[in-house]
Order: sequence, then structure tokens, then C-alpha cells
Amino acid sequence: MLDRRDFLKLAAALTAAFGAKGIPQPVAAALQEVDPRSVPKLLYLQGLSCTGCSISLLQADSPSPLAMITDYSQLVFHTDLSSVSGKMAMELIESFIDGRAGEYILAIEGAIPAEMPEACIIAHKPFADYLERAAKTMTAAVAIGSCACDGGIPAAEGNPTGAIGLREFYRRRNVDKLVIDIRGCPVHPDWVWHTISHLVKVGVPELVDGAPKLFFERRLHEQCPRYYDFQEEIFAAKLGERGCLFKLGCLGPITFADCPTRWWNGGRTWCIDTNAPCIGCASPSFARHKALPFYRLSEGKVK
Repeated sequence: MLDRRDFLKLAAALTAAFGAKGIPQPVAAALQEVDPRSVPKLLYLQGLSCTGCSISLLQADSPSPLAMITDYSQLVFHTDLSSVSGKMAMELIESFIDGRAGEYILAIEGAIPAEMPEACIIAHKPFADYLERAAKTMTAAVAIGSCACDGGIPAAEGNPTGAIGLREFYRRRNVDKLVIDIRGCPVHPDWVWHTISHLVKVGVPELVDGAPKLFFERRLHEQCPRYYDFQEEIFAAKLGERGCLFKLGCLGPITFADCPTRWWNGGRTWCIDTNAPCIGCASPSFARHKALPFYRLSEGKVK
């Protein structure tokens, strides 16, 4: 007989097998109609970051990363993926930011060092300079990952750079352009590629607090397979035990994301499934305050 945990894992696997957990239907239908010649170009720049979000994007599944950046979008530049470099790379970037290369969507990974511009330089110019100029020519911007959205780890309490996210950067400069926040550390590839696909063919997705409602509408805690344990006050006393992980530091109650139903690594697993508490990486407050570490103490009740 299957216990509750094994049943949920089996149900999730069957759901994925039958495609119910795949690309949202409006996006899937749109992808079938995309003419690569008509899609806006994607200019991908990086600020203060570890490149973890870029690595995560390469784990996309159905469509593959190659299909996403060649068939369903036109990725014109990415620091890690582009073969062009040096002077040629800068000429390419400048041609878009100056408005000479046509319409484009600006994708940003990493935070902006608002109080220490020299902490992030591209070709002898502060990263912020490119963002200010791009605001005049871009169609829209997509902030990819917690650092790009809210500052993330570079904006942790006590940091000297004054790191902020793209939305706050533009707010301070009174820039009124569409900015879509896709949080996560790293970001889930589906959240990014499906959002970009939606922008390309369907239009601006429905947003909640600046993020796609499709992925970030519901509290992770409410979707968790261990929510019943929380209600019954069945708490794990140490990692690896059955039961709700709240007393071991789980931040699911303050995090909005669809990780419990989408899963990670091609739908194979996710944090709670591996007995790891949610660290709230999709929350705007992620990594910001010293008083709320990734794995907080269990209020002194668990040794």
C-alpha cells in the first residue's frame, strides 16, 4: 500500500507523463504559430550575479534551450552563450541600446550596484549607464532571478554596494516601462521561457505584484504536500524526518511560487521532496535581513 507521500509523488509523475504539467495551453498553442522572423530580439545582460539563473535556463525541457533561443526567440546576445566577444560584442550591444537594431526585449540577470557603480562595469562603463539608455529604446524588460528583481544576495543587509533590482532602479529614475519580475534563486526555466513566449505571441501575461500570475499567484505553503502535517501539528524534528518542515526553517508560508506542482530538474524533484526546507528564494525578502537566515533555528525546541 502506498503511503501519502509516495502517492503524491506517483500522482505528480503521472501528471507530468500525460502532459498536464507542461507548457500552459495558451503558450503551447502560441509556440506552434511563432514565426522566428517576427519575434522580438532578446538582449540579455548581467549585473551582480553568480550566473546561476543562466545555468538554470539551460535545464529547460520541452522545448529545449536550443529551441527556445533559436526558434521561439531571437537571443542576440548573452555573455555566457554568445560566441561574439570583445569589440564586436560591444558594437552589437550598442546597436540595440542606441535603437539602431530594431525592437528588442531587455533581459537582466543580477542586481544593480546603485551606490557603487564601479562594482559592475561593461567595457569601462557602469552597468547602470546601459540600463538608463535601454529604457528609451527597449520594448519591455524582464528581470530574471531574485537579484535582478529585488537585489537578492548582493543586497543582503550590510552590503556596501547598495544593490537593488531593476524595478527599483527604474522607479528611482521615473522610468515608466513594462518590467516583469521573475523571482527565484535560481529562477525556474519554465517561468522565464514561458513568460517570454507569452510576450512574443500572446502579449503581456496577467501580473500580480509585477510577476506572472500563472506562476506566482498562490502561496507555496498552501500547495505543499506536507500542508496536512502542518495542520495536524506534525513537525519534523530533524532533516530527513517525515512531517512539516516549518520548525526547521521552511519559508513556504511567505513564498508565492508553484514549485509544489511544477517541480524542478525536468519535473523530477523539488526542495521539500528532498527533505530540504523552502528558503523562500522566490520571495522579495529573500536573503535581505540578518535576522532571517536561510535555515533559521527552530525556536529553540529542536536540538
